[in-house]
Amino acid sequence: MFATPLFCEAISNKHSCCNNNNNNNCIKICDNQIALVQEKEKENEMLMKEEDENYRKFRQLLDYDDAPSYLQFNPFIRKGYRTMLPSKLCWESIFWWTNETINIWSHIFGLFLFIALSINDIAFLKIHAHFVDKLIVGALLVCFQICMCLSSFYHIFCCRSEHDYDCFLTYDLFGIALSLLAIYISGIYYAFWCHSVLRNFYIATIVVIFIISMIMQIPRLKVKDHIKIAVFVSWAAFGVIPTIHWYFEMGGSENSMINIFIPRVIGMYALVIIAFVIYITKIPERWLVGKVDFAGHSHNWWHLFVLAALYYWHNSGMKYLEYRMTYGCSATS
Repeated sequence: MFATPLFCEAISNKHSCCNNNNNNNCIKICDNQIALVQEKEKENEMLMKEEDENYRKFRQLLDYDDAPSYLQFNPFIRKGYRTMLPSKLCWESIFWWTNETINIWSHIFGLFLFIALSINDIAFLKIHAHFVDKLIVGALLVCFQICMCLSSFYHIFCCRSEHDYDCFLTYDLFGIALSLLAIYISGIYYAFWCHSVLRNFYIATIVVIFIISMIMQIPRLKVKDHIKIAVFVSWAAFGVIPTIHWYFEMGGSENSMINIFIPRVIGMYALVIIAFVIYITKIPERWLVGKVDFAGHSHNWWHLFVLAALYYWHNSGMKYLEYRMTYGCSATS
């Protein structure tokens, strides 16, 4: 045991007693003080050892069979699970190498990517765009940032408790829904730029579906997970309807705008479909059990494809905005 300041002070007091007056009572008192200090130091040392031992237990990653039951939703991921952690260690676990690390950092990266794009877009929009255009693009990017942020929070805090897992999963799904809402509203706004009745109808429809989807996420309603997923899939599929309507309303392939932007809409849907198929089928860990526990499993790919889809849609939206600002409603003919 190292000599602590309290211990050194007690020894110093004893030496002072001995040197000054050789008082036996004083020396006895000092000996008692030294004994008390030594006992206190031993207690502190034991507490530190206990804290270190607890920390080592928290840091120990678990296999699938030992993980908290509510985290056992993918039997093909066999290792790398965190035990139930307090908030401080949840934050610290961002820097651990677990089966959630890439999930966390991929969308932290996405958050900063969309913040950077916001700064860049503001500079462009400040010069060229009208207020409503600024509002639409700004809302799109804010929704994407919220999605990335809530997704990261879910993966950081899902191991805190089962209750927190359910809460943060709800927040995560809300972020996804918010991104879908932003994608639809921005797409419909620019697609039906010169058709206000159709634009307002589709935007109102999308908002109603969004509200229904959010109501179904309320935990006390106990809506089954497969129903929640089905609603999201249906909502995503609904976007095909205004796209087809827009295609024919604009005159089909004879319109140059259609030829430019329909491939980009298809590209965005392709990224989302690939992401969803990977997520549902749990590929590749289904084929490589235990081989991609920490990197390369389906949820990693889901995150990367979702991020790619949002980034791709942002770029498509900016191109569409430039096109509309250049040609206006003449582009519909």
